[in-house]
Amino acid sequence: MAAGPAGVLGRIVVVNGTSGSGKSTACELFQKRQEDYWLLYGIDHFTANTLPAKYGHHGPLASRGIMAVPRDPADPDGPLKWVFAENARRAFAAMHEWMASVSRQGLNVVFDHLLMMDPPVLQDLIWRTEGLPVLMVTLKPPFDVLEQRVAERRMDKKIPVDLLGEDAARKIVDRLTRLRPFFYDEIYRNPVADLTIDTAEHDPEAVCAMIEARLAQGPGTAFEELRAMHPRP
Repeated sequence: MAAGPAGVLGRIVVVNGTSGSGKSTACELFQKRQEDYWLLYGIDHFTANTLPAKYGHHGPLASRGIMAVPRDPADPDGPLKWVFAENARRAFAAMHEWMASVSRQGLNVVFDHLLMMDPPVLQDLIWRTEGLPVLMVTLKPPFDVLEQRVAERRMDKKIPVDLLGEDAARKIVDRLTRLRPFFYDEIYRNPVADLTIDTAEHDPEAVCAMIEARLAQGPGTAFEELRAMHPRP
């Protein structure tokens, strides 16, 4: 496998967790703490800025991108889940290929992610990074802590009013509230990680120190274990 100019693969740190887990804050701080050259990217950058908003779960073309649909068809006003159309599946695959290509160029990348299993985001990523040095970190505070953090957060930032109309804030808050149980269930359904950290007990500085300490021990093994559990798609 081709590597960077010095023949060395860059390291990949994937930080997994739901909204409110602290993954974006931890990744941003991690990059700032490093003397080495680290790229930073993540799921919020991807969904808010890379994907076309009209194809997102708030947009009018969601059925051709990321759809938020009832988990129980008999309860249309109840909890929601994500379903990917072909455009979304290919976009996530491209994002994962980018992550792999960064490593092959000999560059390091830290990436905050939502490693759902259905849609199979986790399964896609583990195979697209086969043979690369990946450290998987899951940030998992207690559910009640997550609920409190999200309740205190402004959920109406960057509202696409042009797509949703003047009551966009209400629609966004309602949709994200109804999606929250799905994200929690899917993102934490997989128990395998190189590090699992309770961010109610550890602040961002401590989280970064734990990641750095684990990186010093060498590449992670979680993705290898997961590939044994989930056959190549």
